[in-house]
Amino acid sequence: MRKLNWIILSCSDRGVQYGVGTFIRQLSMGLSESKDVAVFILEISYSNYKTLEIRRENNITILEIPSPLANKRVDLRKNQEKIAKSIARVVRQYIPEAEMNVVHMNFIYQYFTAKELSQALNGVCIFTKHIINLEDHEDQNNFDLEEETCNMVNQVVAVSSYGKDCLIDKGINKDKISIIYNGLSPEQFKTDRHNDIREKFGFKKDERLILYSGRLDLIKGVNYLASAFGMLLKRLPDCRLVIAGNGDFESLINATRLFSSHVSYLGFLPVEDLVSLYHGSTIGVIPSLDEQYGYVALEMLYCGLPVVASNIGGLKEIFIHNRNALLVDMIEDRNNPFGLSPKIDQFSEYMYDLLVNEPLRKTFSKNAVARAIQTFTRKKMVNQYLNLINQLKCDEY
Repeated sequence: MRKLNWIILSCSDRGVQYGVGTFIRQLSMGLSESKDVAVFILEISYSNYKTLEIRRENNITILEIPSPLANKRVDLRKNQEKIAKSIARVVRQYIPEAEMNVVHMNFIYQYFTAKELSQALNGVCIFTKHIINLEDHEDQNNFDLEEETCNMVNQVVAVSSYGKDCLIDKGINKDKISIIYNGLSPEQFKTDRHNDIREKFGFKKDERLILYSGRLDLIKGVNYLASAFGMLLKRLPDCRLVIAGNGDFESLINATRLFSSHVSYLGFLPVEDLVSLYHGSTIGVIPSLDEQYGYVALEMLYCGLPVVASNIGGLKEIFIHNRNALLVDMIEDRNNPFGLSPKIDQFSEYMYDLLVNEPLRKTFSKNAVARAIQTFTRKKMVNQYLNLINQLKCDEY
């Protein structure tokens, strides 16, 4: 009998294609390397598709559970509770005996399933809080589950000190919050394709590439990046802004229409191409309006890509100003619901400074890789999660 079953709740949401999805993949792969841990990923797909599918990938069992489409009826909470009970009954029969079961939720709306499943398996429940911003308060379910979730689970994991402070400000007991930085495996960032990637996407060999990677959402600050890039082009016309990701293209296209010939939209890329782009670009940019952590920041760090980023939230815990990145000051801004934005002229100036200073880029690159390997590895992240569960187990007895 294994010591531990670890059941990770996932979904088909767009966010899982980006940071949360990266986290789930990295954690599950790391946990699966232990002979004492059986890893299960529960993918809940909100559709009318009726068939349960089970598959094995890299020693991980993946259960695809169909769930009825959500509706806006007044009794939605009762509907969710009923659906969650059904999911728990189905999943329970596929979880083998173990000394301990861990149910690991990653989104607030997984509350009902996590609660029912942890009760059915007599297990502990943890919640990694990836998102702390206005998105949490979208009233999609006509009720607020954040406080209930934090009370229900055995432990809340914040992925940065900033995230923990935000939770404490919301009234969550600080003793119930652990900080575990997200981590990555260094091996996945080795590539020799950075020259080929320019040819693949039609970029000139001597063109200065500025790479943005991630969702095209308001919180990511891409419209502010567009303004800063427009200013930069007046000084360095041989630059190209490369956008890798999906989202609100229309807003960004409108913001860059006066210099559209200098902007490339690549959409959502396979990880191999994205890693090659990190290595083949001149600098990276992260203009976020709010950011608890950001896997893109880690990916750029691991690839040694010099970065200009907003001096905000968890980005300040990943990057060190003037050592592996240039961090842009934030100013009050009433034109967006987050109340802050990066200083556009400073963002443009910092991009210019990095683009024209090759020795500085080489220094940042070397320091970035060293910091990534020292602080943000998958192995360290997995060990901290296992230590957390061991502590919870000791507290039970």
